[in-house]
Amino acid sequence: ARMAWRCGMRGQLLLAAVAAVVTRLAMLSPQAMVSTRTLAAPPHATAPVSAGAHGSQVMPDIVLASIAAATAAITAGVGRSLLAGKSRTQSCRDPNCGRWQQDVRRAPVPPVPADEAQIAAVEGGVPSPTSLYELFGTDASAKDTEIKKKYYDMQKLCHPDVAGPEGEEICILLNDAWEVLSDPEKRKDYDAQIELAKPATLAKVQEVSTDLSPMWHGPRKNLKHHNEYTGIPLSHSRWDHVKPEDGGQRHQDEMMLFVDEWACICCRNCCDIAPQSFCIQSDNGRANVYTQWGNNEEYLDYAVQSCPVDCIYWVSREELQVLEYVTAEKMVEEKGLLPCPISYMQGMVNEAPHDPFSDAENFKAKLLEKERKKEKERNNSATTNMEIWLERMLEVFSNLPGKLRSNVLEKLNSER
Repeated sequence: ARMAWRCGMRGQLLLAAVAAVVTRLAMLSPQAMVSTRTLAAPPHATAPVSAGAHGSQVMPDIVLASIAAATAAITAGVGRSLLAGKSRTQSCRDPNCGRWQQDVRRAPVPPVPADEAQIAAVEGGVPSPTSLYELFGTDASAKDTEIKKKYYDMQKLCHPDVAGPEGEEICILLNDAWEVLSDPEKRKDYDAQIELAKPATLAKVQEVSTDLSPMWHGPRKNLKHHNEYTGIPLSHSRWDHVKPEDGGQRHQDEMMLFVDEWACICCRNCCDIAPQSFCIQSDNGRANVYTQWGNNEEYLDYAVQSCPVDCIYWVSREELQVLEYVTAEKMVEEKGLLPCPISYMQGMVNEAPHDPFSDAENFKAKLLEKERKKEKERNNSATTNMEIWLERMLEVFSNLPGKLRSNVLEKLNSER
């Protein structure tokens, strides 16, 4: 306002000066015209002009005329600035004026869509959550109160009342995730799935071998400790070391030997016939096959037929691994203290000896039932399955608008 007032005062003073000069020129204009014509008269004129008479008058008039013209031009410029609402001094002192006019003449740059720019910025910085804990910006060790606070903070950011309709999908995801982590049992199951997904934990899970070849390498049974079922027999195999002339039909059929230790009477007959295959165990005193095909087929078959209590059997590789496992498991339970089979044969004991073949059938049935139960649990626990949760989170975050997605991931990154 002060600048405008000053410019107005200057303009009025300049206009007054211009008016005075113009009035002066109007009074002197006839003499100036005469002086000019006299000064410009041809040399042959009869009345010579005296330079001293009019020269001093002509030159001041010309100077005054030039000053008046310049003052009028300046005054006109000031008038235009005042009419435009901007003083001449302010207009000339604006350092951005010329640059602004130059930028206006440039070709317009096409803007980048907001969604694509936000998504590109987010994807280049913070990854999407890979677990329910990361969805709330916490970890598996967080307490219920901490997770609850994070849940409320995320709802304040993503609730449709705040973020609009675009926040409805992630709001539902947050509610479902909170339902899992707020329930102790569901959270325990989810944590177990996280542990199983880790490579170190996966290495600890015992896998059951599906290889049914006649050659294998596995641990021997031990009454002090018994491993989980691996699908590998506990005895060794030398099936591939049998010469063609020492093998027969059973060797071609890949049959193996098994001793029912509850029916064995410790006669040592088998050990004497095929000592490279049979032995007497020191822990329970019963015969056992420690090496399959340690002798040729003729000796092995003779040991089976000459057993006085028929406790040696030819079985398949698949049957052998189950029979040896259930036998070793039962031996660990009973600590090698087996009843005398002759007592049952003589009628001194009414209870029949333990049947490992029945145990093997029951064990295989339990394995099938366990596998079906696991499959059923996987189907029933689909809402807490890590892979399903991961796919759902990726889908929800990919459908979020760029601005909301950027805000959510920025908040999660600041809380990690």
